[in-house]
Amino acid sequence: MTTPVVAIVTAKPGLEQQLEERFRGVIAATHAEDGCNVYQLNRDTANPRRFVWIEDWESQEHLDRHLATAHIKALFSSFADLVESSEVIVLEHLAGGPA
Repeated sequence: MTTPVVAIVTAKPGLEQQLEERFRGVIAATHAEDGCNVYQLNRDTANPRRFVWIEDWESQEHLDRHLATAHIKALFSSFADLVESSEVIVLEHLAGGPA
């Protein structure tokens, strides 16, 4: 089974565009990573400051390698001033199709 992930990040008021640009900057590199099945950036229609990542990785090991990449480390170190709150939920895939 794969390793699905949901990450919810809320931008500080007025900084959502800057945060979105930084998020968009890692998508292509992440899609090129081994083991990346789904890496999708979404915005909450009820709260435009809230971004929801939907991810699916071949394994926990692939996710761990993703988190150790230079582009993700750079992203994490660059957005602390833009983020009001964040939560990352690593899930156990039980049934059904990909994320």
